[in-house]
Amino acid sequence: MKSFPDRILLLILDQLMITVSFVFAYWLSYYSGLSPDKPYHSIYWFWDPYIVINILWLLLFGMFGLYGKWKNTSRFDEIISVYKTITIGAIAFLVLTFSQVFEISAGKLITLGYWATLVVLVGAGRLTVRSIQRSLLSHGVGRRPSIIVGDVRHIVEMLKNLKNAPALGYDVKGVIPIERGKQFKKIDDFEVLGSVKDLHSIIENYRITDVLIALEFKEEDEIFKLVSAADSYDVDFSILPGPADVLSGRMMFNQLYGFPMVRILSEPIPPWEKNVKRLIDVCFALTVIVLLFPLFCIVAVVIKLESKGPVFYIQERVGYRGKIFKLWKFRSMVADAEKHSGPVWAEKNDSRMTRFGRIIRKMRIDELPQMYNILKGDMSLVGPRPERDFFVEQLKKKIPYYPLRLKVKPGLTGWAQTKHNYDRSLDDVREKLKYDLYYIENMSLSMDFKIIIATIFVVLGAKGAH
Repeated sequence: MKSFPDRILLLILDQLMITVSFVFAYWLSYYSGLSPDKPYHSIYWFWDPYIVINILWLLLFGMFGLYGKWKNTSRFDEIISVYKTITIGAIAFLVLTFSQVFEISAGKLITLGYWATLVVLVGAGRLTVRSIQRSLLSHGVGRRPSIIVGDVRHIVEMLKNLKNAPALGYDVKGVIPIERGKQFKKIDDFEVLGSVKDLHSIIENYRITDVLIALEFKEEDEIFKLVSAADSYDVDFSILPGPADVLSGRMMFNQLYGFPMVRILSEPIPPWEKNVKRLIDVCFALTVIVLLFPLFCIVAVVIKLESKGPVFYIQERVGYRGKIFKLWKFRSMVADAEKHSGPVWAEKNDSRMTRFGRIIRKMRIDELPQMYNILKGDMSLVGPRPERDFFVEQLKKKIPYYPLRLKVKPGLTGWAQTKHNYDRSLDDVREKLKYDLYYIENMSLSMDFKIIIATIFVVLGAKGAH
């Protein structure tokens, strides 16, 4: 069952369960005897709040990731997510209506009944859908195209486990052994599709969605190479942990049908934080564009008066999962600054920089047009700074773990930008990578807020390039 019909089915079912719950709450309010209120005769009184409340619930469900991609996770975990989301919504309703949350009253009892009905009905609906999906997966319907990469011994072990657990939903198209100096045509009746260097084409040709890594977790260098080899594709990586990994307690893993799988490099933040982060990005970008539009005009005029060339400098950068996008900046250098030199890093006291360009760089004003990139979704307010494809390809070869920066959306500012200056050498990039990886590992809304505050101090102190 593909993700799009799956989400539509959940949306329709949730809508039905929310409607039944609302009707039950209406009955409690006017016909159960709990409240002395009498029902309104106008049909609009019923439909208006019904429509608004339905929309609010569906938005809340979406924000908390209840319509995300289903990866055959535990049904119990999904019920817990439903419970937490509905509970947060019910508490928010009580607070927004200025009610005393802990005061016992008819209104609170009605809200409690509404909450309990929502939890039971929405939870039961999702439990039914997921059970049907698992049954279909067991019969080969809706499985995800997958490949297994690793050493032969672990590949054979993983294939054996997968055969015993068809409801996991993996449709193995073939395998990729990493043993050097050995040639295989088939492993346990599965075709050898190629080598790790062919991973890009294999993922594309077979439309792979899941790469299963059959290696010990301690072989992190090999695992990293595999993940980096597919950094531009939206695929999930999972690994079968060895006994030492499980016994050491070093990792959390999902276990379905007695088959432990660790999903690596999944979303670094929960879905609701990711959605709130995007909402903050859009609101912030729109606010800056509206409030600072006069400043934009002044900067544009001064740039035009000082030197020949366009107002904006538009450059291709590498974004999320290796996607190329056009980044906008106010031009701070002379026109065609790299015409003869080719792509180079900016230097201290760079002679190519104009006098006004030096000022707007120090105050980071040259970066403001990237509000357009944030609105488009190419960038976020906070994240690792995007780099040019020319440098990215070089840095991937020279700096281990550099491709991990492409696993999150690039940002206008970042932890590295508050701790370090502009990139002027490979050593600068190495140093800033430490901060970028720290941000990715600890990514959260509170971390973003901390970085924004630090960026304000950097801007006020005019600590940009000079």
